[in-house]
Amino acid sequence: MKKVILSAGILLMLGFFVMPTKSFAQEKEISKIQIPQNVLKVFHKTYPKAKIKGTGIETENGHKYFEIESVEGEKHIDLLITHSGKITEVEETIPTGELPSSALNNLKAKFKSFKIEKAEKVTNGKKLTYELAIESNHKDYEIVLNSTGKIMKTKMMSKKIENNESGENGETDENDNN
Repeated sequence: MKKVILSAGILLMLGFFVMPTKSFAQEKEISKIQIPQNVLKVFHKTYPKAKIKGTGIETENGHKYFEIESVEGEKHIDLLITHSGKITEVEETIPTGELPSSALNNLKAKFKSFKIEKAEKVTNGKKLTYELAIESNHKDYEIVLNSTGKIMKTKMMSKKIENNESGENGETDENDNN
C-alpha cells in the first residue's frame, strides 16, 4: 500500500513539473490549404517575394495563431498571424552585424569563446528582442537579448540523440538579471 501511495505521489509531482512546460504553447503542422485566405493575403501583401516553406497552428495561452514559415532570398521569416489577419509576431534571420553593438560585449562577458550559429530579430507587437543560437565549449545555447543587447535569458540545449523517440532537445533554463 505504501508503494502505491508513494508511486501516486511521485506521478502527481511529475505532473506539476512536466505539464506546465507543454501547456503554454502547442504547435501542429497543417497544410497550406488549411490556412484561411485572409491570413495568406496578409502574408503575401507583407512579404510579396517570400516563398512559404511550412505552415501550422500554434496555440498559446488559449489563443490560436497561424504560423507561416517562409524564405525570401537568404532570409528565413516566420510569422504568427491571428485568424482575423493581424500579424502578432515576426522572426527574421539577420546577419550578426545587425545585432545591437553591446550584444557582442555582453556575450564575451558571459562566454569566454563562442560562435553565433544563428541570429534572429523577433518583433512581437512593439517589443523587439533577439534570439541567438550559439556554441561555446562544445555546448549549444539559446540566448534571448533585449532591444539594447542585454542578455535576458540563457537556455542550454543538449545535443539531439539519434535514437531519441521524441526528437526533442533537452533544455535547461538560466534566467539572467545582469
